[in-house]
Amino acid sequence: MTLVDLVVLAVVALAAWRGWRRGGTALVLSLAGAVVGVIVGAAVAGWWDAGSTPLLLACVLVVGLVGLGLGRRGADALAARAGGRVARPVLVDRAVGVVAHGGLALVVCVLVGAAVVAWGPASLAAAAEDSGVLTSAAAHLPTPTQVADRVPGLGPVVAAR
Repeated sequence: MTLVDLVVLAVVALAAWRGWRRGGTALVLSLAGAVVGVIVGAAVAGWWDAGSTPLLLACVLVVGLVGLGLGRRGADALAARAGGRVARPVLVDRAVGVVAHGGLALVVCVLVGAAVVAWGPASLAAAAEDSGVLTSAAAHLPTPTQVADRVPGLGPVVAAR
């Protein structure tokens, strides 16, 4: 176990604890809204001008952020209000929060590790490559091409990278 593994596990544990405290409804609905927004944005950009990469990226970003906001608003509408504060989440929402927050933190750590390997200093890149946690997690995540093959409208987004 390397220092990078310990840092990644600490980040995931802290995110899972936050998910336990806050619940997972807001995160899940916000991410679902963002994913739907990205798909709709890619479809809209392809409808206007399929060959324009700047238009594609702008549509994906703008509509993805709108979807994120709508998902968050939907989560707020579902939240139980008590005296102006969000009530404590129930057990199911806490469990969803642990999985959603912990999983998202792990995915973000893998993405940061990949960025460090690609563009970071050699010593940090070597440490990230030696991380068993990052390597195992990355091996189980789908590649962008695999995601684009299964989600309509995302092919141009992956091709633009």
